[in-house]
Amino acid sequence: MSNDTVRALEVVAADFVGFSRVLQKVLTVELESFQGLSGQYGLYEDVDGVQARLLRLAAHIQSALETLRDNGFEDSGLWAASRQVELLDSLLEQLDRYVIVADLRGATLTSGDLLKKLQSWIKTLREWLTGVRKQLAAIAGEA
Repeated sequence: MSNDTVRALEVVAADFVGFSRVLQKVLTVELESFQGLSGQYGLYEDVDGVQARLLRLAAHIQSALETLRDNGFEDSGLWAASRQVELLDSLLEQLDRYVIVADLRGATLTSGDLLKKLQSWIKTLREWLTGVRKQLAAIAGEA
């Protein structure tokens, strides 16, 4: 494995650690406020399930990237991490749909600012994952 590949894996692993920290904060602060509201709109169980899956998957991806970084590059490991990042993105998209459903059910009347803030965070996190996927694709192309 070349030094460039090692450095690239270090960068993507560190970038994902940053992503995970922000995700954790959003899920524990912003989403917690939304969950109180989501029960009122019949979404609590759905949102709670997505939150749990997001946290588990993010921890798994972080571990996989650290393993790739520390134990050497493997095409299959890189491919698996890339697919998991796509799955994480789809979970964020699902969360965004729940925010939209709450909005359609009238949540904007009482909590419009919270909904806008949460949608903005989701958009930012999804864009971050797009960057992570590009980094993984670049590493795969270098190897």
